[in-house]
Amino acid sequence: MTTINTKDYLTLNQAAVKAGCPRRSLYRIIKRLGVDEIVTVAFGRRLIHKSKIPLIKAEHAPLGSERRHEIAVKYGRKGGTQKGINAAAGG
Repeated sequence: MTTINTKDYLTLNQAAVKAGCPRRSLYRIIKRLGVDEIVTVAFGRRLIHKSKIPLIKAEHAPLGSERRHEIAVKYGRKGGTQKGINAAAGG
């Protein structure tokens, strides 16, 4: 039987605080890196191992950072939901 040391895991809220990013940013980072890679489900909760915090910090791009600018340039031209609606409507 494998035992889990609960002191090695953080809830999503705790992980967001520890990584220094808003919770919404944490969710986006998890999605970008892969849920199975970052999140462990135990005790009916989604948990993140403390060893994943540096990986999350490396992916976080706060407002005004060079990384945030690079992401905006790369993905901004793809447009958002409204751009797709307008294209479908012929606009």
